[in-house]
Formats: sequence, structure tokens, C-alpha cells
Amino acid sequence: MSHIYPQNQTYGIINTSDLASVDFTQVMPNQSDEVRYSLDGLMFVVKWEEDHEPTFITDGTIVPVSILTHELCLELMQTSEWSEIIPL
Repeated sequence: MSHIYPQNQTYGIINTSDLASVDFTQVMPNQSDEVRYSLDGLMFVVKWEEDHEPTFITDGTIVPVSILTHELCLELMQTSEWSEIIPL
């Protein structure tokens, strides 16, 4: 994939049960061992260029939990599902 800027990326939150169906040549990161998982391990994040939705999503092989913009994904990563909250 060519270099892209965050505002041109779309983020898919996908159930871990669908991991084997992801074609990592179409998304970033491009390896399953590099994805970010939710703290409970039930979901992970992939991203792609906004105008190049992966075929495994467009053909319905995988239905993401959600599809987010860069800003919304950053907000999600700050939640207790994705980040440990360390008390002050």
C-alpha cells in the first residue's frame, strides 16, 4: 500500500472469530500478529485507504462490528475496552 495520511484511512473493528478470513494484503497492518486487540481479545482493528474497502468486507465475508474514521478510532482506543485505565 502507498503512504497514506490518517485522515484518508478507514478503520474496521472486527471480531477475532473472523481473523482467519481477513486478507492481510488488503489492510494494515499486513500481518495477523501485528493487529491491535481489545483488552478482552474479542475484537481487533485493521485499516485501509478510504477508497479501497477490502473485498472481504464488500462481499460480506466479514461484517465489521463497526467502521470508523481516524478520529473515532482514536476515541475508541481511549475507552476501557481497548486501554487499561491507570488510576492516578
